[in-house]
Parts: sequence; C-alpha cells; structure tokens
Amino acid sequence: MFDDELSSVSSTSSASSPSKRRFRLPPLTRRDPVGIDPDELIGKKLIRISRSSVHPSLTLDFDDHTSAQVLVDGYSPRWKGIPKALEMDEAFQRLTNTGFVGLDTLEIVDCAMIKLCDKAFQRKQNDDHDSTMWDQEHAAIAFKFSGENPHWHCVWAVLAEYDENRTCTFRSFEDVFLNYLQRSPRKQSRIDKLRN
Repeated sequence: MFDDELSSVSSTSSASSPSKRRFRLPPLTRRDPVGIDPDELIGKKLIRISRSSVHPSLTLDFDDHTSAQVLVDGYSPRWKGIPKALEMDEAFQRLTNTGFVGLDTLEIVDCAMIKLCDKAFQRKQNDDHDSTMWDQEHAAIAFKFSGENPHWHCVWAVLAEYDENRTCTFRSFEDVFLNYLQRSPRKQSRIDKLRN
C-alpha cells in the first residue's frame, strides 16, 4: 500500500540509454539513525513551511511553537562539496512555494522515513554516449496531512553538477533526515509574532 502510493513521487533521471557498464552502489548502511523519529511529528499541526535560500533544508513550523527541519545527511556549510538540493513531489512543492499553510493548519497524520531507488549517472564531458548509470538507494521523508483527500508527500535530496552549457554531468542522491530546530529566544519571538 505505502510503496504503491509513493512510487509516483520517486524521481528518475532523464539520461539517455544505460551504458554497458553499470555500477550498483551499496544499500543504505547507516546503523545509527540521525535526527528524530518521524513518528514524533504525527499529530503536530503545520502552520508554515520555508526553504532556505542558502542551504538544502526545509523548515516546518508547528502551532505548538516547535519547528523541525528536513536536512541532508552529511551536508556541511563549510565543506559543501557537490551542490545538494532538496526535491519533492509537485503538490508539496506548491505548498512550500506559498510558505503559509492558510487559515487552517494541516495536521500531520503520518510521517515516515522511506527508501527510494533512483537512477544516478555520471556523464563524461561533451559525450552523451560515454556515461555511467547506476541504481542509487537513498532515504527520504514522507508526510501525510489531514484533509479531504489525504495523500503522501515526499522529500529527498539530490546532488548534481553542471557544465558550462548547463548540461547535467553528474546526478546522484543523498539521505535526508528530520531534526528539531533550536531557535534563539529573539528569533523565536519573531516567529511567534508571525503566527499571531
């Protein structure tokens, strides 16, 4: 049931036909989970969503004056490495673009860490025929909100590099996780004013 609903939100690359050499990267191997258990968000009422313009993170503000973030595992602002970004299904993207949920809050009725498998690739410069593709497993976060027609929304992380012609030469995926955001008292008072 759960996997069938989420199969439509899994991303795939638009690279050309697979090459003869295929790599299979190892499955998710993290033994110690990072961040909070997604079950901790069940029952919370979402009032605002915001994306960072600088870092690959998504902040969820709740009516109980707490906030959680979707973060990329291994990302460091000091050592950014390959550019990383959060991607999500189209319906959730529209919600993040508006920022505010609206007059009514959205209650999280389910939240889970899931495993997706997408096509990653590395293309040699200026040669579409000399590329390597592999199946990349990665962790994503799935949310289900209350409402008349509740369905799953998914957030995952992508790593991508582009050449001078803005052609993607490398695309892979990274795990995401949830963590509570600890705000300074001054910042928290500004958020509280926005909520009222």
